[in-house]
Amino acid sequence: MKAILIIADGLGGRPSDMDGKTCLEAAHTPNLDELARRGAVGLIDPIKPGVRPGSDTAHLSLLGYDPYQVYTGRGVFECLGIGMNVEPGDVCFRANFATVEETPDGLKLVDRRAGRIDAGQDDLAAALAEIALSDGVKFAFKASTQHRGALRMYGGELSRAVTETDPHKAGVHISTARAITNDDAARRTAAAMNEFTRKSYEVLKDHPVNKARIAAGKPPANIVLIRGAADLPHLTPIDRLYGVHGAVVAGAALYRGVALACGMTRIDAPGATGAVDTDLVSKANTAIQALEQLDYVFIHVKGTDNRGHDKDAPGKKKFIERIDAELIGTLMGKLDWNQTHLAFTGDHTTPIDYGDHTAEPVPILYVGPNVRTDAVAEFGERAAGRGGLGRWSGRALPILFNYNNWLPKFGS
Repeated sequence: MKAILIIADGLGGRPSDMDGKTCLEAAHTPNLDELARRGAVGLIDPIKPGVRPGSDTAHLSLLGYDPYQVYTGRGVFECLGIGMNVEPGDVCFRANFATVEETPDGLKLVDRRAGRIDAGQDDLAAALAEIALSDGVKFAFKASTQHRGALRMYGGELSRAVTETDPHKAGVHISTARAITNDDAARRTAAAMNEFTRKSYEVLKDHPVNKARIAAGKPPANIVLIRGAADLPHLTPIDRLYGVHGAVVAGAALYRGVALACGMTRIDAPGATGAVDTDLVSKANTAIQALEQLDYVFIHVKGTDNRGHDKDAPGKKKFIERIDAELIGTLMGKLDWNQTHLAFTGDHTTPIDYGDHTAEPVPILYVGPNVRTDAVAEFGERAAGRGGLGRWSGRALPILFNYNNWLPKFGS
């Protein structure tokens, strides 16, 4: 048998989203409703009740791991997902191209995302390679989508026990990284972070890309802010746990990185961007092709969360409808439903009025030949609360594997 797990990032909502309905409930989703009718639905707390999930910790939990035991930070997943080779002892960071201005008291943050820069990032990244750090610390930087990037530091004793240079809000001065623990490795890492951040401004402030942006009335990407220090987590790969081999299809680096750390293979879908303009039909077709050789595929979709963070209810509703028509519709027409089980869920709730992750459970559906159907014939938050699967925490992927009889027995 084959299996597909689809996670629509930030899928969940609140009745305040759209006149008493969530964006999912307001959306026209005939294909998801049909799968709910043919399968079973419930509610899942991505980590556990009352915990606001981060995207990284939620995905670890949904894929079957205990984030309280294995999570070391987000930066390592960004580096892995962007294609960096991470070794034990390295410290990895999330990075943002940002906009700052000089003041008598230092550099003040104007825009954390440099206007969501969408061109010239590779040229800026190449300029950063000119930086040399003190004390023998080396680094590698790689740009990702829009303002995002990843930074890997290596060379000698380093530690993830450090604060950040990103203050997380505009209008304040950039932060000074500090050691959290009283040891030389943490102090050395914090010093390297501060030096990199300062020198990134020196290298980027007069770069031709930024001169052109300023001339066009756009905010310059004149500094790199770093956060989310992490080292390699100790994860037992999924193929060793369950004896099956799978792949991830995702446009955003974080989700590829989590999946790669769990032992999946990366497969790139043409046109997959990690944004609202992603090619959902391509993702579906790529997954179908991958299943010819592999046992399962994890498909990640980011646009729902983007619209939630933007507080754009019509945009989130429209993107959910695209998921239903383009991704789910393509899969429904091409999968062998006698030999395939599919799960569809989100990794957290992102309500429109709040614009960030909240702790409500998200709806989940399972469909396939071994799924006991329930009486629910639509897919949404409140409909899922009436479903036969009930409510539980994490482990969405192992439950999917159970329908394919892939789980090892616990005990005799």
